[in-house]
Amino acid sequence: MAPTARCRRAGELAKLSVRFLAIAVLLLSSYGAPKAAPPQEKPPRMVVVTGKDLTGTVYKKLGLPNQQYCWDTCLKEDKCSGVRWGVIEGDTAGLCLLITGPLAFKEPVQPKTEDGKAIHVTVSKKQRDTAAGGV
Repeated sequence: MAPTARCRRAGELAKLSVRFLAIAVLLLSSYGAPKAAPPQEKPPRMVVVTGKDLTGTVYKKLGLPNQQYCWDTCLKEDKCSGVRWGVIEGDTAGLCLLITGPLAFKEPVQPKTEDGKAIHVTVSKKQRDTAAGGV
């Protein structure tokens, strides 16, 4: 092959390489852009209902060291819709009632132990935040 033919052929190959490179960049740029992830639903949380007591279908009774354990248990279980936490005055350990199904609220009671110590009752419902910000 003559030197001029070789140079011409090298020039053609360079043009072809540039074209293929441009096409590859265009194709990769359309696929390489990360797509926006769908909005993540916020995890459910427990919301204290002040000034009310709670009734419903109790499916589990647990003696727990503090209220946070009660809430954590409810948040982990899909069928839990609310909790009723009772603790004797001056203590942190108490009784956790896990409630399923629809919740009914009523006027609070002020229970006492046999020896007259007050039992503090706190009710909480599980709230699932949606895109609209409701329950």
